[in-house]
Amino acid sequence: MNRPIWLGLGFAPLVALAAVATGCDYSSREPDVVSPGTFSPGRGPMPGTGRNTAAASPREAADRAAILDSSIELIRNSVLHPGGDNFGRATQQLNQYFEGTPGPSYRLESDARDFLAEQLPPEMLRDLESPMWSPRGDARHLEDCMLYSSVAGRIGGTGDDLERARRVFDWMVEQVQLVPAGWLGSRQLPQVPARPYDVLLRGMATESEGFWSERAWLFMELCRQLNIDVGLLTYTRGNVLKPRIQAGPGADQADSQQVIPWVCAALVDDKAYLFDARLGMAIPGPGGRGVATLADALADPSILERMDLPGQHSYGTSRASLISSPTKIGVLMDSSQGFFSPKMKLLQGELVGKNRTVLYRNPAQQRDHFAKVLGDRLGEVRLWSTPLQVEQELFRNPQFVDSTKQSLTFFSSDYPLIYARIKQLRGDLEGALGEYISFRLIKDVPLVSERNKAKSPQAQAGGRQEPIRTIPAEVQKGLDLYATHYMGLAQLERNNLGSARDMFEQVLTMAAEPDPTQPFYVAFRWGADANLGRVYEGLGDAPLAIRHYARANRSDPSWQRHGNLLRARDLVWRRPFAPGAGRPAAATVNAAAR
Repeated sequence: MNRPIWLGLGFAPLVALAAVATGCDYSSREPDVVSPGTFSPGRGPMPGTGRNTAAASPREAADRAAILDSSIELIRNSVLHPGGDNFGRATQQLNQYFEGTPGPSYRLESDARDFLAEQLPPEMLRDLESPMWSPRGDARHLEDCMLYSSVAGRIGGTGDDLERARRVFDWMVEQVQLVPAGWLGSRQLPQVPARPYDVLLRGMATESEGFWSERAWLFMELCRQLNIDVGLLTYTRGNVLKPRIQAGPGADQADSQQVIPWVCAALVDDKAYLFDARLGMAIPGPGGRGVATLADALADPSILERMDLPGQHSYGTSRASLISSPTKIGVLMDSSQGFFSPKMKLLQGELVGKNRTVLYRNPAQQRDHFAKVLGDRLGEVRLWSTPLQVEQELFRNPQFVDSTKQSLTFFSSDYPLIYARIKQLRGDLEGALGEYISFRLIKDVPLVSERNKAKSPQAQAGGRQEPIRTIPAEVQKGLDLYATHYMGLAQLERNNLGSARDMFEQVLTMAAEPDPTQPFYVAFRWGADANLGRVYEGLGDAPLAIRHYARANRSDPSWQRHGNLLRARDLVWRRPFAPGAGRPAAATVNAAAR
């Protein structure tokens, strides 16, 4: 039987969680107030809910469609209109929309309940089955999923699922720079794990030893929108008792040294394809081609041996270590609660067209999918505690909230960066570039609140007397670097390689060599070098690509350095008659790194 996940989180189960404001503003901790509308469960099915559609008149169907569209738009636009009650109004409308839905529709399916009951306390299960839509967790889940859906649908595109997963993974690696654990902290507040929505905004993530895997979590969420199941594979070293899996920094070290979180496995056509979010690359298949499956790695020692950098750094995981794992291959699944809620299943069935979004996944069916694919190599399939911990800490722990806000300093609603970044993530690249240009490298940019005041009727009538407040110079310096880097990413996504190169070169000029005494945003220097490697590889200039890959993370202790050096080495191997090819590949890479 699975050990209850909440026993490993270090805090008691929470029933009443505090509210979080819209967008990336986590300042509100007031009790959640639900606007119920005229909701009264159990009266009978509401026309148009998929159970009694024929009974709905055209007027009723149109009214209900308008209610649903309005609620979705309120949530989608909440981040662009901070300070309002978008979440409250949206959930009131959702309560109205589902008014009269039979009570049994809100019950967990029996297999899902059995699986979750082994790991979650009864209070959490009751909360999942609540018929009431709340601004607290439900609207947040919708907002998150709509952003993930926008990214995954645009980047994944069409084609077979493996290719779509590869596109999403590669985009994520380009967009989200790895930083060492603690990099986004300060003397006053430590860095804490972040949810994927915030990772996308800030373009920085941590993949540390243990279970702090922000890019892995983001990959799970993006692939979910493609209906691809992804889990974090683990194995154990030595003969150990059944481990306690605990999330994030501060995890029990005895367990962490034995339970090894390894790579993401994406299930496609009954095969588990391996993507290493730490290295920022898929594990190459036999002969260095395609993406390796778990079966490949278990059958052929060279698959994982190829991931070593002889004389520099060992990959650490081998075929032998996987086969000798006393607990076989474990799987950690996303524990974000919204995906288990029957309410989300009901709403998912109602969303069509541009609003179509994956909101729900039966966890027992996901477990069974992993069992089918991994077969007799499968150990335990359980919920990954990190997502649940992050969600709950954001609603209960003021210091955790403050640490999260600290990493999002430049995404205040009073600065223009967040509005441009949201446009970029939603695919409006032209609009985002225009927004970045409007404030990048410009002095005395007014605060957004000041711009809004200037548009008010009183200001237009000449009633404003006080001076206009502008963005502080130190903040503007950070915004300039963010905007320059994000403009490079936008051009990279558009495949405008020359423009992308120019912007990333500017990042190298603007950002000092990263070290703990510098502002955390200088880490974009590492990302710019790595993306310049991709640019020059796309332009067919292998020597310059090797140079940038090899030097990208000279001062970065994260696993991304290992991945970049593997890319450089593979380019050397592909060009055996290029200058310097007479030396071993590792020596060539070392020379480039210097």
